[in-house]
Amino acid sequence: MVIVKKPDKLRICIDPKFLNLALRRSHYIMPTLEDVLYKLPKARLFTLVDARDAFLQCKLDTASSYMTTFWTPWGRKRWLKLPFGVSVAPEVYQRKQHELLTGLSGVEPIADDILVVGCGDTDEEAEQDHDGKLLELMDRCRQVKLRLGIKKLQFKVKEVRFHGHILSWEGLKADPDKLRAILDMPQPENVKSLQRFIGFVTYLAKFLPHLSEVCEPLRRLLDKDAVWHWLPKHDNAVQDIKRLVTDTPVLKYYDVTTPVTIQSDASKTGLGCCLLQAGQPIAFASRALTLTEQNYAQIEKECLSIVFACQRFHHYLYGRDEITAETDHKPLISIFKKPLLCAPKRLQSMLLTLQNYCLNVVYKPGPEMYISDTLSRATAAGGAPDYAQHTVCNVQQDLDVLSQINHSDYLNVTDQRLLQIKQHTETDESLQALKYVVLDGWPDSKEEVPLTAREYWTFRDEIGIQDGILYKGPRVIIPKSLRSEMLTRIHASHIGGEACYRQARDTLYWPNMQNEIKDFVSHCSACNEYAQAQQKEPMMSHVLPTRPWQIVSMDLLNYAGQDFLLIVDHYSDFWEIELLPDLSADTTIRRCKVQFARYGQPDRVISDNGPQFACEQFRRFSADWGFEHVTSSPWHPQANGKAESAVKIVKNICKKAKYDGTDPWKAVLHWRNTPSEGMDSSPAQRLMSRRLKTLLPVANKLLEPCVVTGVLEKLRRRKQIAKLSYDVSAKDLPELSIGEPIRMKPLPGDRTGRWRLGSCVQRVAPRSYLVDVDGSLYRRNRVALRRAERLPIQAYVPPARAPPEVLNAPGPHPQSGGNTAVLSEGYIENDIIQPHEPSSLSVPNTPARREGGPVSMPTGAARPSPGKISVALRSGRVSRPPDRLNL
Repeated sequence: MVIVKKPDKLRICIDPKFLNLALRRSHYIMPTLEDVLYKLPKARLFTLVDARDAFLQCKLDTASSYMTTFWTPWGRKRWLKLPFGVSVAPEVYQRKQHELLTGLSGVEPIADDILVVGCGDTDEEAEQDHDGKLLELMDRCRQVKLRLGIKKLQFKVKEVRFHGHILSWEGLKADPDKLRAILDMPQPENVKSLQRFIGFVTYLAKFLPHLSEVCEPLRRLLDKDAVWHWLPKHDNAVQDIKRLVTDTPVLKYYDVTTPVTIQSDASKTGLGCCLLQAGQPIAFASRALTLTEQNYAQIEKECLSIVFACQRFHHYLYGRDEITAETDHKPLISIFKKPLLCAPKRLQSMLLTLQNYCLNVVYKPGPEMYISDTLSRATAAGGAPDYAQHTVCNVQQDLDVLSQINHSDYLNVTDQRLLQIKQHTETDESLQALKYVVLDGWPDSKEEVPLTAREYWTFRDEIGIQDGILYKGPRVIIPKSLRSEMLTRIHASHIGGEACYRQARDTLYWPNMQNEIKDFVSHCSACNEYAQAQQKEPMMSHVLPTRPWQIVSMDLLNYAGQDFLLIVDHYSDFWEIELLPDLSADTTIRRCKVQFARYGQPDRVISDNGPQFACEQFRRFSADWGFEHVTSSPWHPQANGKAESAVKIVKNICKKAKYDGTDPWKAVLHWRNTPSEGMDSSPAQRLMSRRLKTLLPVANKLLEPCVVTGVLEKLRRRKQIAKLSYDVSAKDLPELSIGEPIRMKPLPGDRTGRWRLGSCVQRVAPRSYLVDVDGSLYRRNRVALRRAERLPIQAYVPPARAPPEVLNAPGPHPQSGGNTAVLSEGYIENDIIQPHEPSSLSVPNTPARREGGPVSMPTGAARPSPGKISVALRSGRVSRPPDRLNL
């Protein structure tokens, strides 16, 4: 037991050291001055009353009372009321006082002090408001038997001392007694005395916007391993602090009905923020950055200043509908508008913390942010804040978590690789320039950024730095010297370019990375050797005929062991079939003459490269009968799509007729007499201007000749619809250059799937090229050719070969476009290259395979030996007998 003598009374105190060890403290948030200030808008009158013997007004129950037993000269005694010194006493009393005075507006209890505030626009309104609140307090105290002391009463005054500050009708002021204590403090003589001096001055931080700047020289003496050496600049700093103390400003009271603005700024060494309403300061705050935080990127420091402001002024900001946050760092504006995943990891944690507040971040030029800019360069001593945030979390814990965030923890990258990236970053000129800009802050205009770092301007708000490694959001920025190695690692599994980019974009970044990956993949020999089929190209339709039998397509078909010649008209879709006893060119020509004698000579005949068509006899036939002959590319049946479609129809009709046991020619008759979809007329009507008589009853009037009109427009409309549907999944392939390395699609029957390497010799027609592969000439459509990878010098040298004079040319097809015609001296007209004089090389009049034919020997090339003839195979490759020595 200890007896403390106080004015006019004795206070008996006990030492409950061991009792406090056994007590579990009640966690109750103790109110502070910050909890009261925002409730004092328009405050003009104040009354301060004191609860008499505060703790002694709380009764203890029997069990708790016995716990307070203590020894006295007169025996053991126990407390019946809550004694001083018990660890749980402050929280118990504060909770009890709040419960007793709850519901009283304008009455703010802190500890044993009770403040009554009178608010109003005028003194009369404030007095009336004050008197009503004071009477309510008195009535409540009488009801709950709360005793008040009269000695500390401050009744109806314009200003009042309240917890170390002065509350007045003008605003919040510093206590002159504490100012006087600072002015009277002696000059610090060692580190301990300097810490006490700066700590005491920090009490006035909310009143002194320039305090941290003045404290900077003194704070350097507190650095670790710093030698104590007092210099004149330290004397000047102490005197400047004392001079600032004599000019402390008056802070306005917070008003919940007025919009609130926070200004925040970050310098290289500190953070500063200010809470404003209607342009007038409500509170100031600043703090120094730790050594770890000083290495943050400037955008991270600026965001940290907003976090610091929101947590420091949490009591004012939490729950507001909108808070305007002003910053002078323009890249920070865009990061608040982007998805959270676009930000670096440390910024993501800050943005998550700020989600507790409804922030509207706006840009304000630095010269206009006088207060926060000064505070950030004048931070209070020490890196740790002198406040705690209880509602959400502890502020210091938040800052520790931010400082411990490591980008590499979120990357699938080894420590050795990170060290390698760091070393190469230090030697990369562009990344060093970027590093300087990131740490120092991005300028307002792109022109002020160094040339080597301008390519990062568009996403400057996403770039951060840690441990010497630059990051774009969660991805690490790769130095230029490591990019080729990274490309090789990205494409290690030889997947496609898009898949490689999807794999790399989660962890890696450098400018133009996507295009470089695609370019690297496109020049991979293994991928090009075993490539997939290329994307189809947009449809290039035939020229529309203006009359029947103007353009016809023909093809050979085999059904039930018999060969047939099919000829189809492009205008009417009417087709004729002829049985062929053999597949010789002469037989095919005789059957063509029969049809041409019946329906007339066509202007253009389109066929494939079968030996019956790609031969000298058929060339003479076309010249004698006066029509243009166009052949399609080998192994590209789409070029002769009209004939291929008619072949399918014929086979389908014959199969069904055979299954049903009916006459197939009757089925053909009915097909020819059936109106085509979307044409309102039958093939027979469009070709012969009349209906055909069938087994179906028909009026004689309908069998009379009648010319069908509007066919051309309907044909054009049908082709437009077909092209629109076809082109949905099609794209143009770039044209090939003469001499460019290429790879050709595997030949039919080639199970290896290898695209063989070659070179482009000549462009035959749109989308049709002559290529040299392994010393043989091939004619292929563009979809069967792809650009080859970059080869080392002299890695591939195509055989010396002069351009051919004449080559069979493919014709346009109705789906993938016109891609064929003859070579060289021919000229292009309507996407078709016109033929020229036939050569003297011919094929024997014997049956042969359907497609393929003679290809003339290149000019200047060695002629074969007598009796040896070069033959173009079905694939389009030229087969030549070997030249042997004549010994």
